Amino acid sequence: MNHHRPDLSQFQEALAAANRHFANIRKKHPTLRAYLVLSSRSGQTKPDSELADSIREFPSLLLDNTAKTKTLELIKKLKPKESTKPEQIQLKDELKELAGDIEFDGNIQVELRFHDHDYDLIWQLQADDLVDCELTPQTRASIRIVLGTITDIGRIRLER
Repeated sequence: MNHHRPDLSQFQEALAAANRHFANIRKKHPTLRAYLVLSSRSGQTKPDSELADSIREFPSLLLDNTAKTKTLELIKKLKPKESTKPEQIQLKDELKELAGDIEFDGNIQVELRFHDHDYDLIWQLQADDLVDCELTPQTRASIRIVLGTITDIGRIRLER
């Protein structure tokens, strides 16, 4: 098992860990008004989106291979208004078959985005042991808060 190339189940485990982690951050900082995103230099998506929607809006989520190419082709065809119900079912079945071959980019980061900018809270979060202080810029000029990468999120210490 290559941790930098998570498969679908490892990716789903990472998302579950990210959600648990986010819940701990919200417990510790009850005034926090934020949400999670999966992010890299090439884009972002919300982790609670349908997988097909996430891949459509953020193709870099997947590592380049034949399965990614086929997945992207299928997702383009998966526009409900343009295809019949049987076609939709067929496409979803084909996507399920490909799921075992797709690999996710383990370096995609799980980050917080804010509904409002409570800078004092953001600066507190930068140094919080619940965030990845190496990936989170330690400067007042930045509001980026990184919880970790897809690969590492499950391994982060939740309690000190």
